[in-house]
Amino acid sequence: MKNKYTFIGFLTILSILLCACSGNKEEIKIDKKNSLSTIFIQKVVDNSSSEEMTKIVKDKKMVKKILSMVEGLKVKKSDSQYIFDEMKTQNTYSFNFFESEKIQSGKKVPYAFYVLNDGTFVFTHNDVGSIKKTRITIDKHKDLFSKMKQLLEINF
Repeated sequence: MKNKYTFIGFLTILSILLCACSGNKEEIKIDKKNSLSTIFIQKVVDNSSSEEMTKIVKDKKMVKKILSMVEGLKVKKSDSQYIFDEMKTQNTYSFNFFESEKIQSGKKVPYAFYVLNDGTFVFTHNDVGSIKKTRITIDKHKDLFSKMKQLLEINF
């Protein structure tokens, strides 16, 4: 009998650990993507950018397509300092989404994510208008990033 209870206890602890570990993982879901119509894309190299490294896309279908491409990516919570340090060590692309074609500086960005040169996606929003603790993709997605750049005709 003692071995039976030891085994059940082991299974209970194992299931608690597995549940605790999986609680840090989730998938990207964007419910309000139809409300967005413009993407402001900017490349940052060595902590600086220029007009030549920016692009504005005002095609609502393309905006929806790009957002659909990142939906379902598996992410985990991450320390903001770690992400900031990573962003300083490699080229980063910011994808900022707006509800209108007119982009107003100083106004809160409704939705955004970043892509590091190595294919790591960094999400700062839970959904449109909803900022959440920073999350990063569990895996690197260089192919997805390349496909996005090709669709958006980004050559910088």
